[in-house]
Amino acid sequence: MRLLDSQAAGGAAGARDADARAPDALAWSDPAAWNGRIPGPEEDVVIPPGRTVVVDGHVRAASITVFGSLLFAPREVSLRARWILVEGCGALRAGSAEAPREARLTISLGGGAPDEDAHGLGTAFLAAVRGGTIDLLGRTRKSWVALGDSVVAGGYVLRLAQPVDWRAGDPIAIASGGPELPLIEQRRVESVGRDGMTVTVDRPLQHRHLGERSPLRAPAAMLGKVVLMDRDIVVEGDEASLERGLGAHCLIGSGARVGEEGARSSIGRFRGVEFRRVGQFGRRDRFPLHWLANGDSGASCAIDCLIRDSQQRGVVVAGSPHVRLTGNVVYQPYGHAFVIEHAQNAAQ
Repeated sequence: MRLLDSQAAGGAAGARDADARAPDALAWSDPAAWNGRIPGPEEDVVIPPGRTVVVDGHVRAASITVFGSLLFAPREVSLRARWILVEGCGALRAGSAEAPREARLTISLGGGAPDEDAHGLGTAFLAAVRGGTIDLLGRTRKSWVALGDSVVAGGYVLRLAQPVDWRAGDPIAIASGGPELPLIEQRRVESVGRDGMTVTVDRPLQHRHLGERSPLRAPAAMLGKVVLMDRDIVVEGDEASLERGLGAHCLIGSGARVGEEGARSSIGRFRGVEFRRVGQFGRRDRFPLHWLANGDSGASCAIDCLIRDSQQRGVVVAGSPHVRLTGNVVYQPYGHAFVIEHAQNAAQ
């Protein structure tokens, strides 16, 4: 398990976004949004420029291309497709900096043929290219904290180094020991003390985890960290993705090669998002969260996100300076958790 607070300069969480109450918005379930006929689950859907569609239930399509706007109703909804492409002036938005999304949103990707190569991006992708915008902005919650006091095997009370906003029932992971002897245990929160720093878990721990105030001298990497393992917004590969090696992947790119004139940067802003069953084993540039040849990306960010069940790396930024990365957790990836590459090494 890698627990890193990786930061790069620049990038605000995003300006005020249009929401699902926009006056010109039409519900996905409204035939008027589709010129009289709601698309079926096996159809390729295109949202044209100037049209705003709101996902208002549990929606399924073969693929979705967004040139207009795709929003989400402020209640539990889901969207399932082989892939989703946001292009040009298109925007896919859930929540904003001022009004983060609180209701559950699940975006499931996959089900295509292994050799599918839609738009040169393969399959099972959520991508913004040639100026497209993806905003998935959930609530700000404490993503992870260091363990304050050591806890012994058999213990079930964690004393944290900082207060948290976690609640009873939240899934968490306790990790320590370093790369040579990783000690990782998953539990659920039973209760949180009034100070927010005392967490009781549902089952005793099997291992000792050292805290920051341990009298034993140990490298910082060996000290315990406690991670929140749940988010309100989920981007995931389908149920067969791990077996097939074809997890979901998210790409933000200009759609041009590095240095190409006329390239238009896209925007990807993610806060409080869980990426699970992600990455595609052995396939180039099929990483869970990836900025590629996007030019100046100061408007983009990933804040307090969780990446888990990854088959290839975690967060990769290549040829896209000024992305802001902070508070993110990459949980047991196959490969490196964070990779920042120079522009001359990145080509799409």
